[in-house]
Amino acid sequence: MPTNALHFHDIEFHPVVVTATTEHLASRRVLANPLLRIARADEVRTGDLIVSAFDPQLTGRMPRTGFLASGPYPAEPTAFDPACGCGVCDLPEVQGPNGIVVLTIGWPWDACDPWPVDEPVLVLPRLRLFPRTRPNGTG
Repeated sequence: MPTNALHFHDIEFHPVVVTATTEHLASRRVLANPLLRIARADEVRTGDLIVSAFDPQLTGRMPRTGFLASGPYPAEPTAFDPACGCGVCDLPEVQGPNGIVVLTIGWPWDACDPWPVDEPVLVLPRLRLFPRTRPNGTG
């Protein structure tokens, strides 16, 4: 009985295509993870690993990342406080027309880590092994 040599499969495309690596060893290991995702800064959740920011996009080109000198670091998003006095929150490049979110405070820098809310961030999502609510529906 002849066999059908044609097999059809669904394929998945990762939302991130890594085309270059970095000298930073911690970042290099993370870049091979198929769970990497691009998220808006206001979608980053506590425990997600922030891997990279993106350079301004040129017309007709794919966005390029700019690796962080500190390497990846865990997110602890908090509300933006314009009166914090850290010195970073006043910089023009962190001012977004739709608002600002702070992705971490005090680590890996001794200041806030503010991002425009709609800025793309390369993250490795934190694995959440348990549902956020109990089986009986309570938090």
